[in-house]
Amino acid sequence: MKTVKVTSKGQITLPSELRNKLNIEEGTYLDASIFQNGILLKPVRDENQLVKEYCQKYGSESGNLNEAREILKKVPFSLSERSAALREE
Repeated sequence: MKTVKVTSKGQITLPSELRNKLNIEEGTYLDASIFQNGILLKPVRDENQLVKEYCQKYGSESGNLNEAREILKKVPFSLSERSAALREE
């Protein structure tokens, strides 16, 4: 567990170890929610990032978005439904 400090403006700095592990970069959005008397922060992946990650995992070496979309046409689920499900996890 890492300890972070909240500034007067309510900002925190995430330790680099956590940012690197979760691929959080400048401009990344995080979903924040209350969870078991604490705060849960989860990266929000945009649709293009989901496509790239899926294709790298299931068959496209290049991560090219057009190639990725062709691969996803063969997938038995909707990308928007999958992104919503991932956000809920």
